[in-house]
Amino acid sequence: MFGKIVLILFLLLGNILVAGEVSKENNSTQKSVKKKTLSGKKLVVFVSNGDLQVAGMGLGIALSGVKQGADVTIVIGANALKYAFKEGDQNVYFAKGRTPRALLKEALKSGAEVQLCSANTEEMGLDEDDFIAGVKLVISTEIFAKVYEEGVRVISF
Repeated sequence: MFGKIVLILFLLLGNILVAGEVSKENNSTQKSVKKKTLSGKKLVVFVSNGDLQVAGMGLGIALSGVKQGADVTIVIGANALKYAFKEGDQNVYFAKGRTPRALLKEALKSGAEVQLCSANTEEMGLDEDDFIAGVKLVISTEIFAKVYEEGVRVISF
């Protein structure tokens, strides 16, 4: 009887140790992914969809890119302009736990450039004072210049 108890305890302890090693291995893999750098890479993320989940995903990807060292430009236009407003209520994008405005502010603080399509702002009677600090109103030729830089990757949401 005592032998069976010792065997059961030995097996349980073995399982706990193996589980701990797997956990450590998974953690080290996750850390190595976070350490990858995108330094020297260029990314332009167009966010024009007003849907919170779609826009949030685009802003989340842009923020992740800039935090990994990429040169990121976020171009906001059409129905997504509302996410760059200085004031007003916004829902939280749950995957990142923040509002789109907060994601934009963090991206700006981390070094991203945020451009607003001036064609959209003009037709709505808006100017830079209506938007969070740091965003730039640009014309289409400035957007095209960024998109056509060598090595740029473009994602649209």
